[in-house]
Amino acid sequence: MARLLVLFARDPERQAREKGLRAPGAGQLFLQFARGWARTAEGAGARLAVATPPEDRPAWRRALAGTSELGWIDQRGDSLGARLEDVARRAAALCGRAVIVGGDVPPAPASLLEAFSRLESGADAAISPAPDGGVSLLALSSSDLDLLRGIRAKRRTVLRDLLRALSRRGRRVALLRPAADVDGRRSLRALLRRVAISAPLRELIRDVLRFRVAGAETVPPPPRPRALSSPSDDRAPPFLRAA
Repeated sequence: MARLLVLFARDPERQAREKGLRAPGAGQLFLQFARGWARTAEGAGARLAVATPPEDRPAWRRALAGTSELGWIDQRGDSLGARLEDVARRAAALCGRAVIVGGDVPPAPASLLEAFSRLESGADAAISPAPDGGVSLLALSSSDLDLLRGIRAKRRTVLRDLLRALSRRGRRVALLRPAADVDGRRSLRALLRRVAISAPLRELIRDVLRFRVAGAETVPPPPRPRALSSPSDDRAPPFLRAA
């Protein structure tokens, strides 16, 4: 079975904005993730394909110029689930089985190698959980790709629902080690604590985190009536809940 890794993502700058990361250079964070996945795919003997909306492809072409063996898949469909299913089916047509990872997931070479190994040893699915109940990396057999269609944005039960559906069908699922994802500032701070990352990437994350603190001190937010105040939530869903 040929190996194909599909990066499901918006262009880096747009992805940073959608995550609420406004620091200059925040898009570089997701660009470094993508470049890291390109190296990881090469190390695993896999080809990399970027699945992105058509309007984002020019930005990706510039960002990944020089990357060898790079393929492209347009995201198509009127919902997140429809886009995921369509991408997965076209990827399967290219290689029989593909591993899909979100553009907000830092490279995880061990998880990718394990996914390919388990699939080639007979597993029907390989899934790496995200910390908040979603999925960061997955591969399904062609007969189960319809399960992607029901995925909706901002749902914290993606992993649970997917595992239940696969269990009802009697599938052999390889549950891989969890893979971190970046949903906002909170998950960036957690990334620094939990994940072994390179020194340049660590410094980039710190720069992104420092920017908002300085801005908040310079331009404080307007006061809100106490009766209307509520805890803030800067968590955005993992890649299966935000294209």
